[in-house]
Amino acid sequence: MKQDHKKIKIPLDYSTNQSGRNRIKPVFKCKDNSYRASFKHSRCLLTISVGQEIHESDKFSVTVDLINNAFSSCIILVDDTLQRHTMALDSDEDASFFYKSSLEAGDFWLERNYQYYKNLAILEDIVRWDRWLNHPEYFKRETILKNLFQKDPSYRKAFENTIQAFLRRYRRRFLTEDLPSFNTARAHRLCLDYLLEENIALSLWPELNCHFEVYPNQRNLAMSETHKRLVIPDYPTLLHAVSIKFKNRRQFKPQILIHCQSSNNSNKFI
Repeated sequence: MKQDHKKIKIPLDYSTNQSGRNRIKPVFKCKDNSYRASFKHSRCLLTISVGQEIHESDKFSVTVDLINNAFSSCIILVDDTLQRHTMALDSDEDASFFYKSSLEAGDFWLERNYQYYKNLAILEDIVRWDRWLNHPEYFKRETILKNLFQKDPSYRKAFENTIQAFLRRYRRRFLTEDLPSFNTARAHRLCLDYLLEENIALSLWPELNCHFEVYPNQRNLAMSETHKRLVIPDYPTLLHAVSIKFKNRRQFKPQILIHCQSSNNSNKFI
């Protein structure tokens, strides 16, 4: 099926500006400051949300420097095909329609940012999101998580609160400008599908033996509750959340990706 041009959130400008880089100072933010003492002897999981400016250009470059100087080893996880759910938010197509686009977005991210992550001296591996979708334990974990979701009201509420917070931000940033009509019920379903998949994957991440997950923003409530219920009981030392705060950062630009398919070109970032 031919894809029409769609507007998807992605950074407009990936150019590197050294003076801009020098103005950005990243610092770790931990729920428990005692974590910092163990960084030097720990492996971290650097999760990449493809399409976020915080994982591009100057900000990604200084993030690499920060991690290089803090941890003993690092695995990069590119959350590419997970983004097919959010790509469908302002489309009439199902998330599955955007699978190829999201996979190619991951390819482009790896090409575009090689100049930065090649400097990650402690890098052990790069993992793509399909590792979890194709994992032999995925459906078993899905059953466990969905049973918990159905039986535990407080766990279910964590997902609902996370979805509502996301949709409020989404409406504030995009609805008035680009989306005069918006199917809230459909968006809610897409967000729930996204969160369920993300949290099923989180329950599989212990196999990477990463002590910390490093992500620029604070871990969302749904993931925090999944970590507490499905990771900590068996792996108390793994996957603790560490966020990064960028000091002196300018306001992020609006993020747009025009993606189209033809015989010669698939995704174009502009």
